[in-house]
Amino acid sequence: MNRLKLVGKLSIFMLVALMILTGCSKGDSASPGTSNTQNNPSGTKETSSQEDSVVLPVQNTDDEDTQDDSKNGDDVNTEEEPAFNIEEAEQIEGWKKIIVKDYAYVTEDWVSYSFRENSPIISYSLEFPSQWKVEYSIFTDENGEKIGELLPPVMMKEGQTLLDTWKPSDDYELISKEDIKVGELTGVKIITKSYPYGGDIDVWYPHTYYLTDGKRVFIISFYTLDIDLQKQELFDKIISTFKFLD
Repeated sequence: MNRLKLVGKLSIFMLVALMILTGCSKGDSASPGTSNTQNNPSGTKETSSQEDSVVLPVQNTDDEDTQDDSKNGDDVNTEEEPAFNIEEAEQIEGWKKIIVKDYAYVTEDWVSYSFRENSPIISYSLEFPSQWKVEYSIFTDENGEKIGELLPPVMMKEGQTLLDTWKPSDDYELISKEDIKVGELTGVKIITKSYPYGGDIDVWYPHTYYLTDGKRVFIISFYTLDIDLQKQELFDKIISTFKFLD
């Protein structure tokens, strides 16, 4: 009897021990994340690192491309877009200097001017009295009266020469036409008596100057209400400061 009791107790003890061992085994298998992390220390960090290695270089490449495109775009725009700046004069003390970058035009008759696609930029500078104001292409004097106007710069075609097809018009009276020279540039000054359309001015005298280096042409007109020698000298002085900018 005692022997049977002892066997029963041993059986119960072994059963309990087996249950304990089985429970421990299940506990280990129930935590795969911890087990995997211990076996592979990088775990999710390795995944994050892989993502960074893919994403970051792409972002950097895009940024560099964008910066390069932006720089290239700025350079292109700087070269191709017109510009208009006012600075202090260098040649005549107390005057102002206008620096212009404008598209080149073409002309067949030196009266009308046409813009063509892919026209090059012509750059130049011109000094003028500080009392004058300039807005876009129009100069006004100290009284607010229009006194000058920039005309479109011209790029002459192959075989074309300055004013080669120009002829006086019936719309005005030719007062004078003379050759001029500014440094290495040659040109022509034309003074006419004209009758403006509309407004309160019956007669005025445009003084139109043309300067060329053999290819590029600069054109400007000044206006007076009479033949004024002092103003002509002022206009000549202004023209003497002209420069094409390479």
